[in-house]
Amino acid sequence: MNQVIEVSLDDLGRILIPAALQSHLGLSPGMTLVVEKGDKGGVRLRLQSEPPMLVDRGGVLVVRAEPLSDLDNITRHERDRRVFDLLQRVGL
Repeated sequence: MNQVIEVSLDDLGRILIPAALQSHLGLSPGMTLVVEKGDKGGVRLRLQSEPPMLVDRGGVLVVRAEPLSDLDNITRHERDRRVFDLLQRVGL
């Protein structure tokens, strides 16, 4: 989402994100947001990433974590490689 909204700090230094935008972004009370210095003097606000956790999924422990890279490109590349290999095996 490339929506830009203007917000201001209150007297206690808090930023108010409108309720409709909170809902749209999936934000809820208690979530931690990180303020980062952005390019050209800007400020960026992002969600604090959760530490990796082991989760029991039907008796199998799996890691729940944020990906270290763009999974869309990795998935697309792997799919293309497999299609290419399959086409070579069938002689096309």
